[in-house]
Amino acid sequence: MKKAKILIVAAILMALGNSLNAQSVKEVKNLNYDKGYNFDIELSCSIPSVWEFSSSHGYSFGNGLYVGGGAGFFAEFLPDYNSTPTYYIPVFAHAKYNFCNTLASPFIMLKAGVNFDVCNTGMNIDINPAIGLDIDRYSIIFGYEMMNGVWKHCEGTSNHYFKAGIGITI
Repeated sequence: MKKAKILIVAAILMALGNSLNAQSVKEVKNLNYDKGYNFDIELSCSIPSVWEFSSSHGYSFGNGLYVGGGAGFFAEFLPDYNSTPTYYIPVFAHAKYNFCNTLASPFIMLKAGVNFDVCNTGMNIDINPAIGLDIDRYSIIFGYEMMNGVWKHCEGTSNHYFKAGIGITI
């Protein structure tokens, strides 16, 4: 009798385990593995003091690869905190690759483009490689941003920032 109860409980647990596993395969999916249009929003902060908001629109090929383009707005606050911030409008190409089709998936990402300086009528050439983790439709991003300035009134500048951000895919 005791053996029969153990066999029944084991059979029920195996059946539940198989049904839960089957549901998780269908439900747990990375959005970059869905073929079609994707829209991303990102909020990031760079050290020492750059705050950026951007959005990217593009196409996901269904194998983890996403390619698109975007624009945004960011402000650079100078370290003395008494001067006015510099405002930029970035326009960029965006490529991202997710390594696996799971709920939590690591990725690599590259954004490259130009940042138009609203205050000084110049622009920066911008390259931003990054790594991160997608969890469902949310992203945690860590990157390195390199900007090389091209200005009408002077030689230009070269800035390097470490960057951290959060994003959402809609």
